[in-house]
Amino acid sequence: MESTPQEEVLIARNNETGQVGAVTGVNDDGTPKLTDVKSSKISDLIKFSKGQNPIEAFLSNFLRQVNNPSTFGFFKVPADRYESVGHAMADFIQEPEKNAEILKDFKVDVPQTQQTEVKEESPAQEVAHEEPPKETDAVKYQKPEPIDGSKVNWDDLKAKWGLDRSLLSDSDVSNMLNNKKSKLVTLNPTMFGESFELKARLSFRANPDGTVSLRPHFITTEPNLSEEFKGVKFSKYDREMLEKTGNLGRVVELTDANGNKVPSFVSIDRDTKELVSVHVNSIYVPPKIGNTEFTPKDIGILKSGKQLLKDYTDKNGNTYPVVLQCSAANQNIEFVPRANRLFLTEKKEQAEEKAAQKEHHSENPSQEQIEKKGNWLLPNGEIKPIGKWKDYHFTEEQKSDYAAGKSVKAEVTDDKGQKATVYVKFNPEKGRPIPYKSDPDLAQTVTPADESKTQMAVNNDGKANEATKNIAEPLSKGQVAPKDEDQQKQQRKPKGPKI
Repeated sequence: MESTPQEEVLIARNNETGQVGAVTGVNDDGTPKLTDVKSSKISDLIKFSKGQNPIEAFLSNFLRQVNNPSTFGFFKVPADRYESVGHAMADFIQEPEKNAEILKDFKVDVPQTQQTEVKEESPAQEVAHEEPPKETDAVKYQKPEPIDGSKVNWDDLKAKWGLDRSLLSDSDVSNMLNNKKSKLVTLNPTMFGESFELKARLSFRANPDGTVSLRPHFITTEPNLSEEFKGVKFSKYDREMLEKTGNLGRVVELTDANGNKVPSFVSIDRDTKELVSVHVNSIYVPPKIGNTEFTPKDIGILKSGKQLLKDYTDKNGNTYPVVLQCSAANQNIEFVPRANRLFLTEKKEQAEEKAAQKEHHSENPSQEQIEKKGNWLLPNGEIKPIGKWKDYHFTEEQKSDYAAGKSVKAEVTDDKGQKATVYVKFNPEKGRPIPYKSDPDLAQTVTPADESKTQMAVNNDGKANEATKNIAEPLSKGQVAPKDEDQQKQQRKPKGPKI
């Protein structure tokens, strides 16, 4: 499919004729060119990059040229799901008022600047526009009444949405009846004889006439956090918090449809990508979760919208660290997923920054590092001669060989007090002498007969040698097998419990 998840297409409806079609261009009179939604190819449509200006520019041009802009309504659909979501939307758009709740997240609002330009044609409207909005007190939270489960017509939902009650868990139904959302489910609506498969989270809505409607929350594109949301413009820090954690991380005053100020939590629904807000008092912070009790300070942190790192004890008595936060998307205290935990993302960023600094320092060593490295070098950069390695003193010839960059054979005492052979050579990359078990100067051409290789591996590195694994004493220089009758008896005697 010729699209990316970051692209959107427009579906328009002519409100006078009822024609619904996908937008392929613009006519000479400024009206949109439309094509049949279900037969058109995605390659034929105009695609807009999400969150950028082209879609606003298109609508602005449309408003300037068309005498009656209200003739058309516009809806945006993710380009990568046009063949599923777009086709279903076309049917919903046929009756926009009836399906207003479903279409709410897809409807494109007229650009604010153009609304102002239209209003300027009327002096009376212009004066009214200049009047400052009246200030209102923060709206008092009223807990919504639970949905009456007896009013839910499951047969109707199955016929219209292909939703069977058995597909929902008891927890999902309980959440929906308490004005919350279900988990992500698959719907199979049938429109005009054609069936579609759509994923959505579900909620119920009580209608004024006493009936109950299903409101699906479909998967959408990532929200444009640069746009104003209910009267609030998110700061750069706000956008980063929403993108990193899925939650705003603070309480913000939003403006509802009646102009009231509403103290709210804001989250991105991780399943549907919908930007969601709820009144702060709609989320109850209990005195404890599981067997973990909250202190007054803990409760204050949660009510402020911030993340709380807490040692959590479950009902089985197991204790482990978790991160908790108020989620507007789920309307509860959520266990924040590991990928969205703020302290982990900060820790990761710090680690990345530290690694970058380390890489920078390795490429541009500090004076202290140069001086430390220079302890093994002469002022002119040549290798500084050394007189011994551990308890072994070099001869004059060995000192000269070492200073010339050659390997030097040294007879040293290992960690078990036994004599061993090592080869010492200056390593230019590490800037210091390094001990080797075999002669590095011969490693490229000859496999050395290293008499201490087995001894060093067993005595120093703790490795096992099959021929001597039951011997209690440390191996001596060159030893690869039992050296006397006592060690032969030890080797033959198996270790382990007597049977």
